[in-house]
Amino acid sequence: MADSEQFSPATRAISAVGIAVLCAGGAIWLGMQLGWPASFDVNDVDFVNPLSIMVLALVCGSLWFAGKAGLWLIRHRAFGRVVLELDPPGGLRLGRAFSGRLRVQKPVAANGPFRLVLTCIDVHEFEDNGRFKTSDFPVWTAEQTVPPQTDATRGLPFRFDLPASVGMDPVASGILPGSVNRHRATVHVPGMRKVLASNIPPVGRYWKLVATAPTPGPDFRAEVIVPLDSQKRKGRLP
Repeated sequence: MADSEQFSPATRAISAVGIAVLCAGGAIWLGMQLGWPASFDVNDVDFVNPLSIMVLALVCGSLWFAGKAGLWLIRHRAFGRVVLELDPPGGLRLGRAFSGRLRVQKPVAANGPFRLVLTCIDVHEFEDNGRFKTSDFPVWTAEQTVPPQTDATRGLPFRFDLPASVGMDPVASGILPGSVNRHRATVHVPGMRKVLASNIPPVGRYWKLVATAPTPGPDFRAEVIVPLDSQKRKGRLP
């Protein structure tokens, strides 16, 4: 195999635990700063402190990420690591086939077909109140299915025929060389995906391969950032 990338649910679990601990610590610290009411009379004007809402939000965030950590840990115990193995010539390049397999460390007892979704995501930079932030926009996606009886420990095979282009190449500055006029606008209709209209190139681009399947207990899920061909490594990861 020309290239390989690994995905470990345990790493996701550790990250989620870290965020949960930070949220819990923030809730405890903020709670200690609050002037709690002398009595719990709901008619007392001092009964509700606006900062208590932040404490509640942090507690909810801590519980949410603790739950995610537990889910990823269960997946790690059930499926183990996932390795992306690419067929020669290796990394992804536009205009040619991208193929390989996802090899799972432990058997997966799938109740339905495996879904493998390859997505190209552009990273655009926006200015918000004088500060720059980034937002991800899917610009191309393709999906394949693999029969549920496939032995995942030997690999879930895939092959995607990539388009010659998915839009403007990433530019670190976000400004096309020689451009004078530029525009960027987003349209977001409730219930529909946000749409980006722009003549400004993305500041980064990455490709993600996601594999899912229904299984007893937590569903199988693996996410891998796809390595690019060495001649086409442009932009940056978010």
